[in-house]
Amino acid sequence: MEHTPTHFRSILFPVDFSRMCETTAPHVLGLARLTGAHVTLLHVLPWLSAWHGSSEVIHPAVFKHFDSQAFSEGQRLALERFQEKFFSNCRCSLCIKEGAVAETVAETAAEIGADLIMMPTRGLGPSRRFLIGSTTAKVLHDAPCAVWTSPHTHTLRPFTGINNLLCTIDRNEVLLDFLREAIRLARSFNARLSFVNATHGEPDCEQRMIRPLGDEYPMLRQHQDLQSILNCRVFVEGGPIGEVVHRILSEEPFDLMLINRGHLQQPFGKLRTHTYEIVLESTCPVLSLCMGAAAAPRETREQVALHSC
Repeated sequence: MEHTPTHFRSILFPVDFSRMCETTAPHVLGLARLTGAHVTLLHVLPWLSAWHGSSEVIHPAVFKHFDSQAFSEGQRLALERFQEKFFSNCRCSLCIKEGAVAETVAETAAEIGADLIMMPTRGLGPSRRFLIGSTTAKVLHDAPCAVWTSPHTHTLRPFTGINNLLCTIDRNEVLLDFLREAIRLARSFNARLSFVNATHGEPDCEQRMIRPLGDEYPMLRQHQDLQSILNCRVFVEGGPIGEVVHRILSEEPFDLMLINRGHLQQPFGKLRTHTYEIVLESTCPVLSLCMGAAAAPRETREQVALHSC
């Protein structure tokens, strides 16, 4: 595909100096180099009340001699060292704020006009396999822009580019602008684009089928700007979307999962597309867009067999 620039011109990367944060940094740098984006490293100093929780756990006297200015300066020096280690050859700026972490991340993204937030998911051990960290979950819900998240239960592989892109597609609401964005991203990454459609209760789709997108969704043929993806593969398989995505990603070498988590002004808010489920089950990073647009006209079963996601 022809290489064209993307609109990811400003990436916000929340930094907490954790091991997962350091593992994510090369992916942030790699994507910034692919898109020419400016990177903002944000470190949030949580309010003291968020540090100790209830007063029964840690006595307030612990903070009696706390020097917030010295601590803030120490964190800035740590952020500068982080920049030197991972982003020395990248357009990059530093930002330190105090507040609730998730809210501060979303607010900062809006303030600087970030196109993309990149952050690892959080888990607290095997017993919490089915839980996304509260900060990541809230950012996914509140962020005004696209959000990149790392695999939740799998090792984040080294960044080697984005060569294979898997995109979800829905039976009941095929968002044309989302498909156009998928095309644009695939072109900008020079990636092969494929689609996945998870079905529920369709007797003819209990086993996986791989079809051309134009055969699975004939209504797309009437849109001239979508002709380039009509021959793309669409995986049609029965089961919950998270499980289907997990199986496909475990068998195929995809580098990135692309989903749409919707728009606040639409019914069910931003998480109507099973965002948490996909993020939890994906074995590769997930890029969730924040967009809503007119859907392709729904066709009857007699016209075309469309399958639900």
